[in-house]
Order: sequence, then structure tokens, then C-alpha cells
Amino acid sequence: MRSQSGLSLWGLLAVGILMTLGALLTMKIAPPYFDNLKLKEGLETLAEEPEFPTWNRTTIIRKLDNMLYIDFAHDIVDLKQALKVQKTKAHMQVSLDYERVVPLVYNVSALLDFNNQVEVPLRQ
Repeated sequence: MRSQSGLSLWGLLAVGILMTLGALLTMKIAPPYFDNLKLKEGLETLAEEPEFPTWNRTTIIRKLDNMLYIDFAHDIVDLKQALKVQKTKAHMQVSLDYERVVPLVYNVSALLDFNNQVEVPLRQ
């Protein structure tokens, strides 16, 4: 009868390398997601303002930039390029779409695509 043997040195090394690569990847990718969370929360907070549907694009950009400045997040994205406002008869839709390129190793990068939007009904 053969007895069980534990993880070999090579197996332990492979598991260690995989765990290290996973941790490094998480440390590189997680901060842009946290930054996006700040942008999304700022956009949702502005959408809760009662006079939000009457604001134009310039006012929304200015107020969102001021809010993000307090959170040290005003330089994450160029709001003038990424923010889009669409109004219909029933609602106002504000979207914030942008991409972030995160360098990983040497010439390998991750492209992260973020699409945030809020929809506010217009008062009749």
C-alpha cells in the first residue's frame, strides 16, 4: 500500500507563483475600480439634487469636478470629453464613459472600459 505524500516542492512553488501573480494583478487593477466608484457616487449624488434636471452640461461638469476635488479624484478623467448629457421629453440621461489603460508588465497593459450613467425624470 502506498502512503500519501504532501505537496511537492515544485507544486508548492507553482502555487506560490500563482498566488503572487494574482495578488500583483489585483493590486494593479483594483485602484482604477475604486476611482470609478468615486465618479459613480459623485454622479449619483448630483442626480439627487432637486434642480439637477435644469442644469446644463457645463454646470454639471463644474459641480461634479468640485465634488471630485474634495475626494482627491478630480484628475481621474477629463470630464469635458467623457461626460454626455441627453435630454428627452420624459427624462435626462447623463453618462460618463471613459477608458483607463493600466500598465501591467513590460509592454502588457490592461484596458478598462467604464460606463456610468444616471437617468433623472424631468418635471412636468
